[in-house]
Amino acid sequence: MRIFRRIKKRTSDAYFLVLDIGTDNVKAMVCEAAGAKGRVLGVGMKHQKLGDMHCGVVTDIASVIANCHSAIREAENMAGVSTSKMILGISGELVKGATSTTSYIRRDANAKIDLAELKNIVHKIQWRAFDIVRAQLSAETGYNEIDVKLVNAAVVDVRIDGYKVNNPIGFQGKEVTLGIFNAFAPLVHYGALQTIAAEIDKELLAIAAEPYALTRCLDYEDGKMGAIFIDVGGGTTDIAVVRDGTVEGTKMFTLGGRTFTKRLAQSLNISFKEADEIKKTYSEDNLERQSHRIVREAMQSDCDVWLSGVVLTLEEFGLDVLPSKILLSGGGAHLPEIKESLETREWVKSLPFTKKPQISLLNPKMISNISDETKLLKDQQDIVPLALANLALSFMGEEQLVSKVLKKVVRLM
Repeated sequence: MRIFRRIKKRTSDAYFLVLDIGTDNVKAMVCEAAGAKGRVLGVGMKHQKLGDMHCGVVTDIASVIANCHSAIREAENMAGVSTSKMILGISGELVKGATSTTSYIRRDANAKIDLAELKNIVHKIQWRAFDIVRAQLSAETGYNEIDVKLVNAAVVDVRIDGYKVNNPIGFQGKEVTLGIFNAFAPLVHYGALQTIAAEIDKELLAIAAEPYALTRCLDYEDGKMGAIFIDVGGGTTDIAVVRDGTVEGTKMFTLGGRTFTKRLAQSLNISFKEADEIKKTYSEDNLERQSHRIVREAMQSDCDVWLSGVVLTLEEFGLDVLPSKILLSGGGAHLPEIKESLETREWVKSLPFTKKPQISLLNPKMISNISDETKLLKDQQDIVPLALANLALSFMGEEQLVSKVLKKVVRLM
């Protein structure tokens, strides 16, 4: 086997690395881009120690870097490929995003929009959106505005006098409306990821908010898709709301799979590691009846707390109507109580749903732009890295003009 590992790895500008640094695991994927489609050529995973991450935030940079290198080696060895580009996912309790829709009134409605005017419009609208969302995050978290960092910005909607366009150049009209999604994180959290990225030493395509990547992972046939994406990770639960194909925002709360494992460890008076194994066996429905009943009772009480976190977070969005479709992902979604609790009617009554929401588990095969050559990506915990890979394709390919202009504006911020 070692003989094969010494063979020189192939390199190409089409290859890129996906790195998902989660509370429980670091996941790495080597992918190849071919236009709007991509292929997964290799995967790697390294389990994180309890002290490496807390609620999605890095607490031991050196240890996390070592874990990243281990997962990357495994993925590149499997693919027989060396990568030079990387997309890095960011999530956690303090990562928040919102779409700000802002209008700009032009002086001359009959003049055609040129590149110089488009740059001016994007600049003014983004600064306005930036100030609003950053101030909001600062108020919610208690961090000073100067300590809040813009993670990523993306154009989600462009309209001229209410008419949807992809490229405003050459159009006439009075009112230009842009919907821009901005994700923010505290500087200490973002800085830790930048340090990790620098140590890995690859060209950084983007540090992307993982809940936003999730909202982009499905093909919307009519462009009007509406859904609530809930990703139950190890330390946090990330929630993103999409209405009419537009990301309304992303929020997180600090309750994930580890909370359920800790509860089980306390209830059974066993170690965290033993409890984690029992939880996995329970999720696969492989426990004998008596043990199954005991574990279920322990899980149920925490699941009630988790559901109240979902309700409070959805209330924070302040929307008049919520989409009636909920899509679940993340390792924590394996617990049957998660889906069961969402299927109860009681919690829905306090929220602005027009009808009882349908609950579905996201499946890797649903991400149609990315094919898995390894045949190893099979369940909900693989959704986020696949979503990041899908998002990376837009950075690898030809970007739309408005997105390019926004990127230049963001560099000045």
